[in-house]
Amino acid sequence: MAWEIPSWLDETFLAIVLQGDDTQNVSIVKFSVKPAVGLGENYSSQIFRASVQYKTKESVTEHSTSLIIKAPHTKGLAAELIGMLDVVDKEKRVYTELLPRIYDKINHEFGPKYLNCPLDDVLVLQDLNEEGYEMAKRHQQLDFSHCALVLSSLAKYHACSVPILKETPTLVQSLGTESLYSNDSLIGQQMKGWVAPCLNIVSEIFKNMDGCEEYVELLSNKQDIWDSLVESFKPREDRLNVLNHGDFWVNNMLFKYNHSGVVTEAKLIDFAVPRYMSPAADIVYFIWSSANEEVREDRIEELVDVYLHSLNTTLEQLRCEERLSKAELTKEMKSLSEWALSLICQFLPMVLTDPKDAINLENLTMEDIDVVNPSQQMVQIFQGKQFLAALPTALRHYKKWAST
Repeated sequence: MAWEIPSWLDETFLAIVLQGDDTQNVSIVKFSVKPAVGLGENYSSQIFRASVQYKTKESVTEHSTSLIIKAPHTKGLAAELIGMLDVVDKEKRVYTELLPRIYDKINHEFGPKYLNCPLDDVLVLQDLNEEGYEMAKRHQQLDFSHCALVLSSLAKYHACSVPILKETPTLVQSLGTESLYSNDSLIGQQMKGWVAPCLNIVSEIFKNMDGCEEYVELLSNKQDIWDSLVESFKPREDRLNVLNHGDFWVNNMLFKYNHSGVVTEAKLIDFAVPRYMSPAADIVYFIWSSANEEVREDRIEELVDVYLHSLNTTLEQLRCEERLSKAELTKEMKSLSEWALSLICQFLPMVLTDPKDAINLENLTMEDIDVVNPSQQMVQIFQGKQFLAALPTALRHYKKWAST
């Protein structure tokens, strides 16, 4: 079941958005609204696409545009979880305070344009589909070309946060306060309750797979990792810290292709959960959620090289003295190896869920995701055919990476 179109998303709302700060009144000729993504493609908000034809008061010429509207979930588990996070305010501040500063520094737009909105808990953004950008298919994951392109862009984003921190430290630090892996937040308490049971669920799956005994042992030794996860997400003064995107997976990036189908450009979206810490966090999250098997098998080191070249080149361009070496970044990535394992067990099942099996979080309650006594919907997430097929290979790649 798709999301219902909110009653406030009407002609009056769209006219106010399109008028913005302009003194000319806007009149809507006609419009249509539909969900911008399917179930399972975004869990943090309802996302609508509004196609609008309009004209200004002083003109008879009609204009057309397409807008992306991000609205909060209003019921069920989705509303309850997002209510524990300050996602809307943080994302608005990224668009209105951080991204303009970044653009001033390197003349690069990392994401869609932000439009003024009359509702505090709603975001209205440029529809990048109109410029030829599109979302990749998450369940196929990304090949090396896509990974290299988006990590090069991410590195520039990270680098720009370094001088901005020096100029306005409160901006970066307030945006980047950790919530998910924290003992001091409500959502952190929820996360704490999910980590070990999810590892256990996957361990039980491996018990029914021939030749996977080593993975059962690996997971059984990682049941009590919460405290080390919390510690690893704290920024440390002895290393380079940046403002991480925070939710850097395949569905939070859009790609553009040339006439031959070669990927040429990437944009980032969904800046709702930034975190201030080592840049390794975004890279580890991306690799173990979104890179395909060929990349994880043989090309992680190449991706690290691509990222570092872009990061250090941009830092030099910005006249920052900070640099990050390959040895330093590799060490920081490995320090997050327990998190990488938890991502495989907690997040990869959702990444690889078949679209027809996707779950509407508005139809679930907190009791449904009790991983100790999981509901049928919860179990279904871990029983997807693609996830079960990919799981042994993912753990083999993980063991190889974590041990070298």
